[in-house]
Amino acid sequence: MATAARGRLSGELELWRQLLLLVNGVSTTLDKKLQRQHGVTASEFTALSVLGRGALRMQELADSVGSSQSTMSRLVTRLENEDLVARTVGEEDRRVMFAHLTPEGKKLVAQAQGTFAKELSLALDMASFEPETASLVNRLRHTPTPPAR
Repeated sequence: MATAARGRLSGELELWRQLLLLVNGVSTTLDKKLQRQHGVTASEFTALSVLGRGALRMQELADSVGSSQSTMSRLVTRLENEDLVARTVGEEDRRVMFAHLTPEGKKLVAQAQGTFAKELSLALDMASFEPETASLVNRLRHTPTPPAR
């Protein structure tokens, strides 16, 4: 029993290790391409894309991209400085801040979407040939996408 548990745990740890390698490798590739071609990082583009669906409170935006509220607040400040995002005070509750895309932010998202999709696909293709990440990429590509909420 202990051996089976250790085997399962090491399998889970191996999957975790592969996931970290994949995420770090793909993020680095996307960061370089998006920064060079559009002046934003992959994290910034992800936040901009989420805001493309509509204004969100800082916590909602942070939850949508898997970061902390403080990290998201700093990221939004950078995007505000580039005139890609603006913050507005909530109409019903003036303590609540919403982030939304500016016209310049909408334009950047439209321009960068193709780059992001192409580079993500290429990065995953490359990772699918790496022994360290091939099985994980295969699993990800063959997992059905859950319906949108």
